[in-house]
Amino acid sequence: MMKYLGIGFLVPVFYWIVALPGVAEIDPAKAEAIWLFNDGAGGKVVDSSGHKRDGTLFGKGKWVKGKFGGGLELNGTQKDEVIIEGYKGIGGQKPRTTVLWYWTEKPGRCRLVCWGANDTAIKYHVRIHENDTFRVETQGGQLFANKPKLTDGQWHHLACVFPPGGKTCHDHILYVDGVEVKDRGGNDVGVDTDIKTNDVEIGWNKNIGHGDPAQGIFDEVAIFSAALNQKDVNDIMKKGLTEALSVSPKERLTTTWGSLKSLQYPN
Repeated sequence: MMKYLGIGFLVPVFYWIVALPGVAEIDPAKAEAIWLFNDGAGGKVVDSSGHKRDGTLFGKGKWVKGKFGGGLELNGTQKDEVIIEGYKGIGGQKPRTTVLWYWTEKPGRCRLVCWGANDTAIKYHVRIHENDTFRVETQGGQLFANKPKLTDGQWHHLACVFPPGGKTCHDHILYVDGVEVKDRGGNDVGVDTDIKTNDVEIGWNKNIGHGDPAQGIFDEVAIFSAALNQKDVNDIMKKGLTEALSVSPKERLTTTWGSLKSLQYPN
């Protein structure tokens, strides 16, 4: 005859459940789009968020090794970019976070992730500044890091956060390699991002047509409809998007407890 495990066994198991490592604290439902660049071939960049916001690769980008799995290398021409046709980003003053890994040796400014129209406050471009540092701009307004430089031939993780209650460009929080940028500059104007005009673009901004295209490798680009905190940013940087967003604590507890209830031992 079979019996369920006794309470003496379940107590230590309970502590094991609570202490499970690697449990995601970021709400996957807040992921507007996730491009892992693990496609490896073809002209489609698959969105892993479930929203089907796949990108189309234009030009002669190459599938290469990325920071986590595959990556996409763009060669710095105005024909090389990814356009997310039909997805126009996050608008107005709504909270948002843009994250990505980027590798380049090319000095100078370039576009990374862009949307919005080309007018004061309604443009939204996450990019590299003229002095090779991290920058977000809203046309007429910009916030840029004074250091560190990003064009050193090393992988860098970048996160641009616009928090709840934010109203101007300088309300953004910038992170480089998981560290908040404190040494900052730029002209401050309002934020009122347009989401009616242009699709989201990665690597350039064909729809507006100015600024330098990216010459480097992209990996793990994502847009969230929430302001991620520094711990969230570091979890994504260290674990990768797949693991950081894999399962919530509630889901892990429910799954594990359901498995434990079926455990039996012979009398």
